[in-house]
Amino acid sequence: MTSPKPTAPYSHDEVHLILATSQAIIQQTWTNNKEEWGKTLDLATYHAREIFIANQAFTNNNKLQVWVLVPKTFDPENPDLSLILSAVETFLRPGLIATKELGVRDVASVSVASVFTPARYRGHGYGSLMMRLVWSQIERMDNVEFTFLYSDVGPTFYARMGWVPKRSEEMVVPTDFALPASGEVILDIVTDQTLGSLVALDAQLLRETLKVQINTTPDFTSLVAVTPEPKCLQWLHMRSRFAAAHVLKLEQHEITSLGARDQASNSFVLWYHDLGKSQLFIVRWRVDPLASQAETVSALMGAAQTEAKKWNLSKVVIWNPEKSLSDLLGLKIVYRDSAIPSIGLTVSSPTTSSIEWVMNEKYSWC
Repeated sequence: MTSPKPTAPYSHDEVHLILATSQAIIQQTWTNNKEEWGKTLDLATYHAREIFIANQAFTNNNKLQVWVLVPKTFDPENPDLSLILSAVETFLRPGLIATKELGVRDVASVSVASVFTPARYRGHGYGSLMMRLVWSQIERMDNVEFTFLYSDVGPTFYARMGWVPKRSEEMVVPTDFALPASGEVILDIVTDQTLGSLVALDAQLLRETLKVQINTTPDFTSLVAVTPEPKCLQWLHMRSRFAAAHVLKLEQHEITSLGARDQASNSFVLWYHDLGKSQLFIVRWRVDPLASQAETVSALMGAAQTEAKKWNLSKVVIWNPEKSLSDLLGLKIVYRDSAIPSIGLTVSSPTTSSIEWVMNEKYSWC
């Protein structure tokens, strides 16, 4: 015999969503969600990491905002921190939308992350309510036309609120996997000093791709992409650098190699060191259509393997690779049931019935 469901401490009419502005409230949300995203860290180190990454160029000046669902009686000036029913973070990001009607346009977008409800408040619909209220807040933000997130709770929960699940696959390349010969491809290592110009080129190439692709896209379809930006990638690298120096406490902890670029073409790979899970993530992958495909792929993937070995990482992981890459390497693309990319338009249009996420890769994750 099952136990009766506990009565909700507050009805949905008795709660509301507020923007957290005090450090006490924000840090309590970290304390709450540590059990999910800081399991291996002590509380002080987890807070130190969150403070560190919240004060990067990608997140400062209110680009990162923390929202909390609380009772309407909750006093932000004198808060009872035990009454935070659920919390979520939003990041203001640049984006691109292409339609046949309006062409390619620069817009704003919002990524959503760190959705968390403490165990004692689960089962009462607070998380769902919070996400509907967050969507309403995003709709009111200036120039924001789409929002996206990465679901760890399957494809349906967020879809009910408007975030439609998209392709969620990956390919794993072991560091000891033998690659075809790379020929005479000469690579330059991408560093902090060269990252900005490469990402600017990537954004420009993306705009050109959208201009061409929209002409062959079915009517009533919006092509949507998160604009690559150096600040986001640097934020990822700062996470890795914090982990190397303060979590793993590695003697050699300076991460200086951020990717590799072909000297002779617009082909490159950018990566992120996921040290805690022993993997090197490819955050952006581009092989120039005019380059020698097999040799360039081998050179770029080989550079990623070399970097992974340098840090004793067991594998290289790439999200949503093209089938041609899988065929060339002879490796399988498999479904990924975590971090499922999900996206929705916040500005409705009678001429849009579907969304295609272009360049749905790891660089847009946060």
